[in-house]
Amino acid sequence: MRKAGQKILKRIASNDLSEEMSCVNALQRTPFRINDNILKVLDHVWQNDIYVEGLASRESIQPPPYPFSVEPRELDQVQREEFKKWRGLKASIYQANSKSMSKRLQIERTLKVAKDFQKYKQFYYVWQLDFRSRKYPVSDFMNPQSADYGKALIEFAHGAMIEREEDADWLAIHGANCFGEDKISLEDRIDWAYGAEEDVVRTVEDPLNFTWWMTASSPFQFLAWCVEWYDYLKEGLGFVTHLPVSADGSCNGLQHLSAIQRDEQGGKAVNLLPSSTPSDIYQDVADATRLLVEADAKNGDELAQQILEFGIDRKLTKKPVMVVPYSGTQFSCRDYIQGAIQERLDKGEVAPFTAFDASIYLNRHVWDSIGTVISSAREVMDFVKDIGKAYADKQVPMEWITPTNFLVVQDYPDLESRRIKTIIDGSIIRLSYREPVDNTVCRGKTISGSSPNFIHSLDASALTKTVNRCLQEGIHNFAMVHDSYGTHCSNIPLMQKILRHEFVEMYEDNDVLADLKDHAIKRLGDVDLPELPKRGSLDLKQVLKSEYFFA
Repeated sequence: MRKAGQKILKRIASNDLSEEMSCVNALQRTPFRINDNILKVLDHVWQNDIYVEGLASRESIQPPPYPFSVEPRELDQVQREEFKKWRGLKASIYQANSKSMSKRLQIERTLKVAKDFQKYKQFYYVWQLDFRSRKYPVSDFMNPQSADYGKALIEFAHGAMIEREEDADWLAIHGANCFGEDKISLEDRIDWAYGAEEDVVRTVEDPLNFTWWMTASSPFQFLAWCVEWYDYLKEGLGFVTHLPVSADGSCNGLQHLSAIQRDEQGGKAVNLLPSSTPSDIYQDVADATRLLVEADAKNGDELAQQILEFGIDRKLTKKPVMVVPYSGTQFSCRDYIQGAIQERLDKGEVAPFTAFDASIYLNRHVWDSIGTVISSAREVMDFVKDIGKAYADKQVPMEWITPTNFLVVQDYPDLESRRIKTIIDGSIIRLSYREPVDNTVCRGKTISGSSPNFIHSLDASALTKTVNRCLQEGIHNFAMVHDSYGTHCSNIPLMQKILRHEFVEMYEDNDVLADLKDHAIKRLGDVDLPELPKRGSLDLKQVLKSEYFFA
């Protein structure tokens, strides 16, 4: 480790880390076991190359054969154009196969790990904190934060009894969420789960032939739910459940930004305010985008009309909105739009335009619509970036202290190219690599990383405070992702109250932007720093009444 890194670790350790240690130890004390039902189905599906969303194919895509009988240099003008298309298609297939290979290896290793651990009644994960205090299991492939099939392979080793209808309701809500029915009211999700009883029974009794479960958004987690729901419906209250049930934040990065700025408009869009049905910020941005495109179409823009006929849905705007709190740029916005359109085209939808051309046109409208819906969030991000610039100008790594007293240090040094000349097997080999330069700060990385790292450190603090309060209230089993808190369904009602209380208290007790600025003054001395952005009128206590804040 570099000397600079060693000094940073010593500074972090000199703070009182009792809150963070308590949290990570609670995660490490949670025992898990293998879900045998899911392992059996996943193994069969994989070995027989049955298509399920999220699983790679076992076989590579075969590239199209060379379409001509003569060498490329002998082609005429028309044939050269066709040759370019063939070469582009071949290159895209090569890239797809390369990505697919890594996914195949991941599935194979996941299955191997699951089979190895199947013999244990319980096992534990080692957890670690990154430099922002975000929590991650050290083990790869099969853990509470892995892909759908990896999550589905594990369940809590210790069960919890379902003693109240409210507990069963949260098991029902989890099933609807896993299927993809997560934009309707909680009552409708519960009704959906009970209404799906016939399909659930057929799924559990013959999952390899009755493939309804494969149409779910998270198919393997949904299959695990089907098994648990099937058993609960047979046994009723008193049933002991082992299934991790989670409540997810609604675009959690923007929830934090809206809370920091007390932004009522943004807060409403990400469910900080009570409502009878969940707000959907991705749909809000899609609707705002559609209005702008409709205006262009009325003015005779042919591409705008074609795009309207193709359809502007929430999937098109979801990723651009999601990455905004993490320094998403207008360039990345266009890239995500192109990907969303191309995905629909790959599934067989027809359009008179290319995904690239449509993304070029839509990019400015989506970007402007995001700014309209969450304008205050950008003010916070710009403020944090300006603080980052001040650190970069002084060639000092940017840092701050989180509400849990964790020191975050962005150690982004400049990199210097080095060349090595050596001899291997009689041949001269020249290699180049880049190594960090001590006592330097990379300006670009410091500024671009400031806002996303700041928000990540705050969602980590909220998770820490939630876990610690849960421990005090008797909850001891956790399956945590950064913005998705999991436990037994019988503990979800209490966890829901706790996570709201801790979120509100964290921002009422801490002015995180003022703290960020004050810390910068201490570290940098007399520097020109931006004024704190003006807050809005959002009453944070409304979060306590919002059903869909985490749901």
